[in-house]
Amino acid sequence: MDPERESRDSVEAEWDFQASAATQWDERSRGSATTWVPPIMGALVDAARNSTLGRFYPFTSHARLCFSTGRRHWLGEGNVLPVCIALLPGGSYSVAQKHDPTEILLESTSAEESVATAITALQEYLQA
Repeated sequence: MDPERESRDSVEAEWDFQASAATQWDERSRGSATTWVPPIMGALVDAARNSTLGRFYPFTSHARLCFSTGRRHWLGEGNVLPVCIALLPGGSYSVAQKHDPTEILLESTSAEESVATAITALQEYLQA
């Protein structure tokens, strides 16, 4: 594989991208009356990146931080992990099973607590 492309495809590069996007997201959300999304994505991305979740590829979908075992999961390159962390109105997070988003594992205002709950739910993936 081309070394330049490989460096862009790395888990670290994806986390760098998510951190930058989260900063922009939070800046747009702060003080805006046009969105319900609270400016808390940056804290979540930082907490997840600095945990064991940092070894997975992050992506966002519908104000949720999700994780995959491969960069292009939509092309069959990796699997989406069965947990996600959503932003909620009012500045809190919701940790839910990806296969059943109504199965809420935790609602919290703490990014670190939300990440810890997601890690507990993902024990089988973390032991691999």
